[in-house]
Amino acid sequence: MSPLCAFFRTGFLVAGLLLFQSGCQSLSMAPSQKREIRAVLVRYQEALNQRSPEMLFGLLAGNIRVEGMTDELSREGLKAGMYWPPSPITDFQILSLSQTGGEIEVKAAFYISNAVLQMRIGFDEALRIRTIDPVPLWKTPQAKVSKPFFSPFVANKGLMFVRARINKRTGFFLVDTGSSNLLLNKKYFLAEAQNELPGLTSTVRGIKPRWGSCEVRSFQWGELHTGGIRGQLYDFSAMEAPAITPLLGAVGHEQLKNCAVVFDWKNHQIGVRPAAAGAGASERSPSPTAVVSFVYFLHAPAFPVRIGSTTCRVIFDSGAQINLIPDLSGIESHFRKIEAATKISDGGQAGRETALMGLIDETWIGGIRYQNLPFAVFDVPHLSRQGIIGSPLVQKGLVEVNFPKKTISLW
Repeated sequence: MSPLCAFFRTGFLVAGLLLFQSGCQSLSMAPSQKREIRAVLVRYQEALNQRSPEMLFGLLAGNIRVEGMTDELSREGLKAGMYWPPSPITDFQILSLSQTGGEIEVKAAFYISNAVLQMRIGFDEALRIRTIDPVPLWKTPQAKVSKPFFSPFVANKGLMFVRARINKRTGFFLVDTGSSNLLLNKKYFLAEAQNELPGLTSTVRGIKPRWGSCEVRSFQWGELHTGGIRGQLYDFSAMEAPAITPLLGAVGHEQLKNCAVVFDWKNHQIGVRPAAAGAGASERSPSPTAVVSFVYFLHAPAFPVRIGSTTCRVIFDSGAQINLIPDLSGIESHFRKIEAATKISDGGQAGRETALMGLIDETWIGGIRYQNLPFAVFDVPHLSRQGIIGSPLVQKGLVEVNFPKKTISLW
C-alpha cells in the first residue's frame, strides 16, 4: 500500500479580531501624504469588497510579508483569502501613524457588519504596501504544563496518536509539530458561525481556506492544559482507523512551543516537560549523541542535513509519515528508487498527488549518519525548496525537540 503523508499544515490570519478602539495619533507628516495614505486604504477596502486579487496586488510592493510569511506564501494567501471577510467593509479609521526612515506604519480599524478588524499595515517610500499584520487585542491563553509527564502513544501508519480530553470528550490526537495550532476533526466538531476566525491552510496542493473553527473551552493531555482558544477544523478522514477512533484532532506547535518534547518510539511514549524543568524527560539518557540547533521557518523547526556533499535544509514535522525532499539535484547517486508513484495526501480523503519514492543511502544530521532513510521526492508549495523530516527519524531513536532553546537532541 502506498504510504500516506499527513504533513505540513500552517495557518495564518489575514485580518484581526474584534476591536472597539478610537482616536488617531497625529504624526508630523505633510497633509498631502496623509491624504495619499488614506487613498491607498480606500483602494485596499475596495479590493477586498470586490474580491479582486488584481486590485489588491496593484497596491503591493515588490516584496511583501503577511505575518512574517515569505513573499510567495503571502501573495498566495492573500489571493486565497479573498473569500473573507464574509460581509463588505463599510468604513475604516486610521488609529495611529508612525514613521521610521522611509517606512510608514499605519494601524487601522476596518468596520464590517458585526465587528471591527484591526490591522497594522506597513508602506514603503512609494506608499506601496509591504507588510500586513493582525493586531492582537488580548493575549492568547498559553498551554501550561504543571509538571513533566510521559504519555503512551498508539502508532498507526507511522504516526503517533495520544489520548487527550477536549470539552469533556476523550479521544485520540495526532502529535503534530507541523501544525501551527490545535486542529479538530470536522467529523466530530461543527464550525461556529459566531466569531469565526479567518484563516488559511498550506497543503499538498498549495493554500486553501480552512473549514472553520470551533471553541475549545478546555483541553488536557497529561499534565498539559489549555482552554479559551479556538481549534481549526480539518479533514482527518484518511487517517482515522479503528485503533485510534475517535480521532478528534491534532496537537500543534502552539500547545508545545514552551516545552521540550521527547519522542521515544521504542517504548511508544512521548515525554513533555517545561523547557526550564532541567533534564526531566530525557534523564535516562543524559548525554545525547548530537544536538542540532534550528531556526523557525513559519512555526516549524528548520535545520541542515547533509546528503553526500550536498547540504539541504529540512523542517521537522512529527506529523509527517514519510520524509520529503524537493528534488534530487546533486544527490542522484545517493537515491535508490523503490516506488515510482507514491500517493501523497495531507490527511484528506485520498492522496491526489504522486511522488517518486526511494531510499537515501546516507543522511547526516548533526554528525550522526542515518542509512537508508525513506524519502519521497516532492516539492511542497511555499516551503522555499525545503524538505521535511518526520516519523522515519523518530523511529531511529530518541528525539527531543526543545522549542524554547531551539535545539533538537538525538540519541
